[in-house]
Amino acid sequence: MLSLQGIRKSYKIGPSEVEVLKGVSLDVASGDLLSISGPSGCGKSTLMNILGLLDRPTAGHYTIQGKPVAYDSDDELSNIRNRSIGFVFQQYHLLPKLTALENVTLPMVYRGASKALMLERGMRTLKLVGMDGRSHHKPSELSGGQQQRVAIARALAGSPQLILADEPTGALDARVGQDIMDLFLQLNSDQHITIAIITHDSHVARQCRRQAVMRDGELHE
Repeated sequence: MLSLQGIRKSYKIGPSEVEVLKGVSLDVASGDLLSISGPSGCGKSTLMNILGLLDRPTAGHYTIQGKPVAYDSDDELSNIRNRSIGFVFQQYHLLPKLTALENVTLPMVYRGASKALMLERGMRTLKLVGMDGRSHHKPSELSGGQQQRVAIARALAGSPQLILADEPTGALDARVGQDIMDLFLQLNSDQHITIAIITHDSHVARQCRRQAVMRDGELHE
């Protein structure tokens, strides 16, 4: 489904250049459940940003569905992100004045989807994550675990090819974090949704069928 080949990423810090990713190659097939783990500063967040088209590599090639990613058009990158990638973050990034349903359907507004389609798909994805009964609640009326479920529904609403989850259990206690992991496992098993989870938590990583580890800018499976 997507392939990274020889990805390098460097940043200039003063007169020096620091290489964060050192020739990373990775293939992700449809239906994969992959963890990318490693300690702070190893490069996993940089890798996630490149996978999510939030950053550009210094060198290497990235293809999605066999089509090379072209980095010369910000509009095209935004279009690919909106249609192909769903994001789940450690902090839920829900808009506080919107209801759960409105938060979930917001990305579809940028696609020009009809209100009827947004309502149908928004409620369907909220039901998928067990939050359809809270569709009209605002984030302040929801627990942390419930907010993360809404964030996952938002990521799913656009029917993306890939869900990228960056430390999705990091702001939750152990029990609620496991509930969220169980939800990812269920979505992958029952809905065949492709999921990549970036985490520093070895317990989270071990629950994924594929496990990769970042060490000093290099990826190992």
